[in-house]
Amino acid sequence: MPKRTEAQRGDDAKRQCGSKGKGEPPAWADNRTNLCDSLGWFRSLQGGSYQVNKMCLGFLLDRDTGPRTYIDDEIVITRVGGGCVLDVNGNLTQRKDQDETTRSVNSLLASKRAGIAVGLIIGNKNESIRRKLPHRYNVMAWFRVIDVWFESFNGKIGARVCFQKLDLEEPSWWALKGTEDPLPLRERNCPSPHSEPCGTCYLFSKQIYDQSWMCLQPECSAFWKLKNGESPQLLRYDASFLSSREPFDEQIQPETSLVPDILSSLSQCPDASTQKIAWRGVICPECHKCVSRGYWNGWVCADSFSINLQDPNQCQWKLIMKIPPISLRCVISDFEIGVCKRAIRLEDQLIRPITYFTRPYQRFTYTIGKIGTIVHFSANRATLGRPNGPNELYERLQKVDLGLRRYPLQKCVGTLTAHFAVNFGMPYKYVVSVDSKSFSEAPSEIMYALGRLSWATKQAVGSKALTPNELLTLGYFEKMAIGFHDDGEYSLGPTIATLSLGAKATMKIRLKDEYFRGCRRRAQKPITDDVVLPGCYKPEERLKLQEQHQRGELTTAEYDKRRMELARAVTRREGEILICLELHHGDMVVMHGSLLQKYYEHSVSSEDKLRFALTSRYINPDAVPETEHYKGHFVLKPDQIYDGQ
Repeated sequence: MPKRTEAQRGDDAKRQCGSKGKGEPPAWADNRTNLCDSLGWFRSLQGGSYQVNKMCLGFLLDRDTGPRTYIDDEIVITRVGGGCVLDVNGNLTQRKDQDETTRSVNSLLASKRAGIAVGLIIGNKNESIRRKLPHRYNVMAWFRVIDVWFESFNGKIGARVCFQKLDLEEPSWWALKGTEDPLPLRERNCPSPHSEPCGTCYLFSKQIYDQSWMCLQPECSAFWKLKNGESPQLLRYDASFLSSREPFDEQIQPETSLVPDILSSLSQCPDASTQKIAWRGVICPECHKCVSRGYWNGWVCADSFSINLQDPNQCQWKLIMKIPPISLRCVISDFEIGVCKRAIRLEDQLIRPITYFTRPYQRFTYTIGKIGTIVHFSANRATLGRPNGPNELYERLQKVDLGLRRYPLQKCVGTLTAHFAVNFGMPYKYVVSVDSKSFSEAPSEIMYALGRLSWATKQAVGSKALTPNELLTLGYFEKMAIGFHDDGEYSLGPTIATLSLGAKATMKIRLKDEYFRGCRRRAQKPITDDVVLPGCYKPEERLKLQEQHQRGELTTAEYDKRRMELARAVTRREGEILICLELHHGDMVVMHGSLLQKYYEHSVSSEDKLRFALTSRYINPDAVPETEHYKGHFVLKPDQIYDGQ
């Protein structure tokens, strides 16, 4: 490969970085979700390091980056995360020793060896930088890992990393006002830092601190001692170390663009609008803000969840797309729509179903003791193709504007759901607070689905079934999923029915962690409601302990101690999957039993470009303001009442 000229490298850097000059970053975000949605090289919603294939691709500098953090126009020195906890003052404290096997340390060393550039982001809570930052999170530039070494933090071993900006001849936007543009590297005086071997371990270490050289190998007995044998105090970095620069290396390259240009890709390939890359965030072409895809049909910079819409200075950019319809043939595996018998993965399940045919469905009923039942209606080709049936509903739902959008998770501040939602009928607010529309505003497709779900509810539960008064519609693009959760809000009735349209999905049901273990992991205390349920850990031993306690052979203290011993023996992080269902186009699932939601949780993951899940419930009117009751009132038209055909 011919070497590129300095001018060519400068042009490449400007295109990669989108540099806007001093003072303004090439991209920024007002919250962590928008940041991680929009940058392919930093998807870490928690923690400061993002790794892929055990290599670090992105690194965040925010808040407490440790003592001796150093940031100038080209060099960044900071602590490496891992083994730290927050103290009462909100500062990070080293609690565990780090070494080269620590995940974050190992990933930085791997990026250094492989010549992978690391993207750096700086937050406005970082107090080490010498200027006021314009936004909450600010993309800096591509850097390379120069050194990783170890220090002693209050008796614990912790790692530090030194980053050097990849393009040393491009001005840094975070440089102080009035700073001169950098000189070409060939015109600089960049001394090499002093390095020497240790007299004890014979390994080389650089002189990083100006007090003197010392061994930085943590396994050495001379580690972290000055040449006079004393422990260092009030360390400052050596001037030669700070001013040294590694020469340009064309082999050190980023894996992706610093500022992704998804919008250009979509303009050239509109069919990609529902694929995984397109439901991520984009960089606003006007203000350079990271913008999550909060809406089914596009992006809006002025997101009502994160900004003040009344602000006259708020960016007004938005991109609303016309998503081309996706046919069933494109999302059904093997081009089969409504095969007579579906593949049900019995080998993955702890509970086997009772199976029988009731035209036009094959019905699978899973009974979990006295807790509840799960009924899976597997549709055949005949019912799928009937007028106003699943085939038509799937096609028509793509043509109506349902108002689908992503909402913030209440338990994870700033995190958006990995699905789009709209609610009709009585308000439903649990993990996600979704705006609710009246059934009088619902398109006919919603009412046809409600008719089918009402039928399935009565079939599964019988004459005592409560008529649904709410329907939540979820839309899934490629690789979207809803993680493990329950629908156990006190206002809900005991029955939940779901109709799946489009791509196949996998639904998994497992015991909640506290009932699986018999204790609450964080509190490290046995649960009071010590029920032994299908799918729990060591059920025979737990039942035996219960019987001994009931007979008075074990005191309560002894009983709790023995239960905790069992719980601590759990090596898995999560319980086994109790039931695994393959949900095909047109299938319905009815979960019945309030205890089912108390003890068990479920997840759903979609497997192709497009899927709709329509879920009906009964909401207790007493738990909803009277002014909202009208939203749940409806009367189905004769052709919307489903008769099971």
